[in-house]
Amino acid sequence: MRVVASSLAARDVEGARRGLVLSLTDDEGRVGLGEATPLPGFSPDTADEDERALTELPGGLGAIDLQVEDVTATASAIRRAIAPLSPRLRGLPAARFALETALLDLVGQRLGLPVSACLGGHRRDAEVQVNGLLTTSIALPEMLGRARALVARGVRAIKVKLRSRGAEGFARDLEALRALRREHPAIELRLDANAAWSLEEAPGRLALLAPLAPRFVEQPVAPELLHLLGARDVPWAADESLAVEGMPERLLEAEGCAAFILKPAMLGLLRAHELGGRAQERGLGAVVTHLFDGPVALAASCELALALPRPPLACGLDAHAGLSAWPEIPIPQLREGGSIAASRRPGLGIRPWTA
Repeated sequence: MRVVASSLAARDVEGARRGLVLSLTDDEGRVGLGEATPLPGFSPDTADEDERALTELPGGLGAIDLQVEDVTATASAIRRAIAPLSPRLRGLPAARFALETALLDLVGQRLGLPVSACLGGHRRDAEVQVNGLLTTSIALPEMLGRARALVARGVRAIKVKLRSRGAEGFARDLEALRALRREHPAIELRLDANAAWSLEEAPGRLALLAPLAPRFVEQPVAPELLHLLGARDVPWAADESLAVEGMPERLLEAEGCAAFILKPAMLGLLRAHELGGRAQERGLGAVVTHLFDGPVALAASCELALALPRPPLACGLDAHAGLSAWPEIPIPQLREGGSIAASRRPGLGIRPWTA
């Protein structure tokens, strides 16, 4: 298979954020889609950088050698085709995500298989739960109301972002979490500190959170320090640390690490799939999550969750308010009631695309 044409459509999403949709056409006229929508202040790349790279790159792609009898070799074939472009993609994970997604979409259409199958882990009847998302930056009555709405939808895991800062802020967050736990004693509770705690204060805060029985706390300390935290009263999970060179290998061996949080928009689709498989091999959990991006990226992230060797934990793949800034395109992997499932369509299953 060879890519013979490409195009790029840009879209203003919200504020200073822009999304890019890459379209690749193969030598039989099929069109594969990918998306790069970096999040300002969080992503290492910008939409301008991704746009320049994605405009220049497709002409340098090599041919993709498809072996229909061995679909597990598809990811390796795509890596070989992209290899000449790797220097230009360094530091641009959203651009890499878009390019890899568009190629997998093409391959899936060509083989008549969903992207998850092309990654080698597709389970036809698989279903993955999604987790709900709350934040302590809103008033407690509103937070509890949103939690009730999530539970009524069938969501069984809720992640709470701890937005307050300082000792007083943590005390307020702790009281809010206690109220949430009293009202929903059976819900799976996850917390996200967004790397805001120091290595010295994290053990004490984790001990205070232990009576609430959270499954884990995501990224309690700075990305480059997480492997030093060790086993604590509450397990912890790696998020931003996975983008630090050499850190995933350290975390796979670290005591206390319970899960890898996989954001393909921050890692690339193939790298996220690789890290998820390695985490599961070591007995760690895996969670796939979007970056509040558009429908193409969300569909690709859903396919990643369905492609992991074993079912992941409930994933951060619920529909979000930011999708309203994009064309209203059905995302075939999303299901009512808080889950995603195989679409049974080739590639991403998104057709057509209107910029």
